[in-house]
Amino acid sequence: MLFAVFLMVVLDVVAKVLLVTYSVMQVTFLRAAFALVIIGVANYLANGKDSFRTEVRNWHLLRTMLMSISTVTFFAALSMIPLVNVMVIVFIAPILITALSGPLLGEQVGPFRWFAVVIGFIGMLIILKPTKGFIDYGTIYAIIGVVSYALIALTSRKLSNKDSAYNLTFYMFFGPAIVGGLGSLNTWITPTPWDWGLFVITGIVGGTSIIFFNLAYQNAEASVLTSFEYTGLIWATLAGYLIFNESVDSSVWVGAMVIIFGGLIIVYRERNDAKSIKNYIP
Repeated sequence: MLFAVFLMVVLDVVAKVLLVTYSVMQVTFLRAAFALVIIGVANYLANGKDSFRTEVRNWHLLRTMLMSISTVTFFAALSMIPLVNVMVIVFIAPILITALSGPLLGEQVGPFRWFAVVIGFIGMLIILKPTKGFIDYGTIYAIIGVVSYALIALTSRKLSNKDSAYNLTFYMFFGPAIVGGLGSLNTWITPTPWDWGLFVITGIVGGTSIIFFNLAYQNAEASVLTSFEYTGLIWATLAGYLIFNESVDSSVWVGAMVIIFGGLIIVYRERNDAKSIKNYIP
């Protein structure tokens, strides 16, 4: 999960750079198209020609629809509002996942996990101070995206024993590729060689992040993993400073320590809890 979150932040940063020139639909299409090729090849090399067989087609249809909604709305939000505002909304997801993992997955969400999630949320607020214009269309898009993302996370956990991490990742990108391809027909701009490289990176990073994301949910309960998603705030802060020339003050480091503390609570609580680990290898 830690590696998946890091890669997701890398994807957001690269996408925000590309969205200055290219439409939301074109970025959605090329990101999904490259991810399909890369993940498909990796799946075939790892598991052979029968690796794409699945018994949960209806679930894959639902997940690719959710992925289409999540991708388009997140990219739209990134193109309309500052990265800091998007990140504030994105990290509402752990609250949603923890809250819904009980009624939807039947997981036991005890006070320690709730406390860790709340601690992480407080750390997020310390680091990221929402700027002006927080409530606008970009914010609405980001909220829709985060709800879709939370539902994807929960379905990843629900299907953890029913399909491989590769398949759970591969079939997700068909929807975004179709929606983005059709939507970019009238707004297509031929990328420069440099930008083609960036689009390839979005496919590699985006696909790899989802593979590790699904592996995480196949090895631990959703409510256990949510607190670790807050570590993305640390990477986003560094990216803002190094790439977008955003200043970093002392509140960043205070918030980071609070986030890490919340994660350590989960580690301490779960380190002897064998039921959260199934030693799954895709």
